Amino acid sequence: MINKLKALSAIALISFSALAQDASEVLDVVSEIKKQEASESKSYQQEIREGLEKKGAIIGIREIPVTKLYFVEAELGSYLVTANGRFVVDGRIVDVWHRKTLKSLADLEGIDRVPVNNNAKQIDDMLATFSIGDKEKPRSGVIFVDPTSEYTLTSLQKLIEYQDEQRWTVVLTPLIGGSNAVDRSRRLWCAKDKEQALLDLINGTQESFSEIDEDCDEERVLAGQYINNVFGIETLPHLIREDGLVSKGFPLDFEKWFEKE
Repeated sequence: MINKLKALSAIALISFSALAQDASEVLDVVSEIKKQEASESKSYQQEIREGLEKKGAIIGIREIPVTKLYFVEAELGSYLVTANGRFVVDGRIVDVWHRKTLKSLADLEGIDRVPVNNNAKQIDDMLATFSIGDKEKPRSGVIFVDPTSEYTLTSLQKLIEYQDEQRWTVVLTPLIGGSNAVDRSRRLWCAKDKEQALLDLINGTQESFSEIDEDCDEERVLAGQYINNVFGIETLPHLIREDGLVSKGFPLDFEKWFEKE
């Protein structure tokens, strides 16, 4: 439970949606966030979080049976309604990711994109990551991978073809291979030779495993197990271009996807 809470605390700084755990964990995460952000300026997410906290202590959390939710712009305001018309949400609608209040249909433009650039520092500081490409170039995007997946290997081998033109952050996300995926992710992340570890990740080898950094922060690997809901990950690999364009799985025509407006 301790490891899970640490992982959740890290993920909470990436997205407020990660707080949707049981009530006790939510309170622990909020407490941890307050400690870590005490000396920092208030972010948009923190302002929203504080607004919600004014409603009082959380009594409980329960999932509502909703599959689709629609935004409706009306003459006198806006609201959300479920596909079957059973539930209506009437009030202020805030998009924490894009840092804006949704008041009209125009505000939904680009809402399906995931702004990883807003979370760039958190991803690099709190998750187990590698980098493919020219470090001097601006980041092209983020790819989430399970190191035990064959599809991951072929995807990274394809991505390496663009290393002179692009730079991608690779996030270890052990969600497919169970304990084997977690173990391999730890060995790759904690290897002293990071360059060889990246080659091992891409080629499915383990030459870097002989020398492990004992002071390695393994919590970053554990955090990778809890980010699927944060970034809407349904399958791996999962790519997010820097401007938020998403590909669930590696694009069949990568160049066409990457150049898409």
